[in-house]
Amino acid sequence: MQSFAISVEPDHVTIINKKLNEYLIQKQGIYSEKDTAYDIQYVLEHPEVFEWQHKKMVNQGIGKKHHWIRIDLKNDSHFTDFVFEFNQTNIDSLLFYLVRADTIFKEYPTRGLHFAENNVDSYLSNKYAYIFPIDLPTDSDLSIYIRATVNDDAFRVMNKIWSADAYKDRELDIRIRSSYMLIFLGFVILICFMSLAMFAFTKQRLYLYYMGFVLVIILNLMALRHFVSPLIFEKYLFFGNNFVEMFGYLQLVFVLLYTNHFFELNKNYPKTYRVFKYMAVFTAILFVLALFLRQYDWFFSFSYIFSKFVLIATSLGLYFFAIYLSFKRQIMAYYYVVAYFPLFLFVGHFVLTAMRLTDSFNPLEWEYVIFIEVIVLTIAMAHRYYLIMKENYQYQKALIAEQERGIHAMIEAQENERSRIARDLHDGVVQEIGSVILKSRVAFENLKIAESAEAKEILEKLEGSNQDLRTISHQMTPRSLKELGLIATLGDMLADSLTPANVTYTFEHFNWNDRLPETIEINIYRIAQELVNNILKHSQANTVNVQLFRTGNVAILMIEDNGKGMDKANQNNGIGLMNIKNRAEMINGTVAFENGPEGGTLVTLKIEINEN
Repeated sequence: MQSFAISVEPDHVTIINKKLNEYLIQKQGIYSEKDTAYDIQYVLEHPEVFEWQHKKMVNQGIGKKHHWIRIDLKNDSHFTDFVFEFNQTNIDSLLFYLVRADTIFKEYPTRGLHFAENNVDSYLSNKYAYIFPIDLPTDSDLSIYIRATVNDDAFRVMNKIWSADAYKDRELDIRIRSSYMLIFLGFVILICFMSLAMFAFTKQRLYLYYMGFVLVIILNLMALRHFVSPLIFEKYLFFGNNFVEMFGYLQLVFVLLYTNHFFELNKNYPKTYRVFKYMAVFTAILFVLALFLRQYDWFFSFSYIFSKFVLIATSLGLYFFAIYLSFKRQIMAYYYVVAYFPLFLFVGHFVLTAMRLTDSFNPLEWEYVIFIEVIVLTIAMAHRYYLIMKENYQYQKALIAEQERGIHAMIEAQENERSRIARDLHDGVVQEIGSVILKSRVAFENLKIAESAEAKEILEKLEGSNQDLRTISHQMTPRSLKELGLIATLGDMLADSLTPANVTYTFEHFNWNDRLPETIEINIYRIAQELVNNILKHSQANTVNVQLFRTGNVAILMIEDNGKGMDKANQNNGIGLMNIKNRAEMINGTVAFENGPEGGTLVTLKIEINEN
């Protein structure tokens, strides 16, 4: 080992006291180099290059790639085994030396992103920090020299020293946080599947944008904690080891896009919608440019500063716009304000630190900030999905109601047309034919041919046609329905329809004392009429049983035949059957078609009667 003269100022010494478990280093000498990478011999020979800072955080910003830290320790505690924790993980290379008096007595293997083979000696060595075990006897001292090379990021670090025993608790804490990370990863995967499902159901790009936003966040977080190697992003995706900045661009793109859809700004605030859309496009272009131009120092410096400006300006704009919408009582804005409040504070402190405007460590844990944000926004997205489904349900309900109104209007128009035709037949054609019959009979008597076979045949055909027209007129709008009621009218219809067809029938009715509203009676009659016509046309039945009765506030019509039955596959086909179902719905009723136990068809119509 080579020897060097080292000057140690008492004010620069960190004294490890007897109560030490964890000690945050606040006295450290800093020396940053822009281009030249001096070695340990140079800084040992030139101690004057160090600028001593009494701060918790070393924050050298950007512009210089190589940084030396010197820490002088004196052990006044009873501990002898310590762990030094260097907690900036995105370092290209990290050299660590122990110096006592004028001798370098220990040099550790080079750590950092480009020395991955040296980072795996401990599970914890590169998850949250690089750690170095130190043996320091009681009442002794030493100096720690650290050289960190950072090519694509600012240099910001907090250094701690722990007793070896106390660090076991730290290890347990990191293991627990790592477990939380894996649970959170599983939760994110579930969110992605849910987002895809919601997109499949709604066809709204909002859920794709949200999924992209969540994926960017979890990738960034996992790279920060080295669950995913940052070298993947640096080497193969051209992010550089300042992947946080690059992920920040992507995050802004997705946030702007999904915010537009989250608040439906294209409907309510079209100008704001266009502003956010163009900002997303601009940020995406800046991200693509940064992939290829960040290798140049001038663009790296520009991008580093400008990205912070874009980040804080966009965050402020989005957050205060959400607050504005919350005053407008938009429920989604409340979720947005709650979700982004911790992130807003975190980003604000991050920007201040990046611009070297503060030397304090961020009090908010990144994992907790992201967890709160994702949880709240996921609940918001689920709520929004519920509102979309509710809106679709209301739309479908309104559409069905409109269709029903159309059907009701059509049925009402049919009844009016039936009434008109029946009236025209009864008062016009039937009366005219009756007049023709009378005049023909008088003419035949005057001509002395009234008893001839030809005259009788003519009169019989005229009278038969006239009777058929009366029957048709009566069936189209039976006057007896108004005058005598439903039971008498159904009896006449059954007799007029089934008896000529040689179909035996029974008609039973009971507990039917009061008249029902005209609309209900006419529709019951029409349904029975349609069913009887179907029996005559299709069933090949010779027996029909009809029952009409009331039980409580329910009117029931049952018609059963002994025909060939109904094919269930064709129950929903046919204009007649559709007409029956539409009429049933029109009077708040239901109709059921069943095959009878011994063949044939049983049709049951149930109608709820509103006594009011």
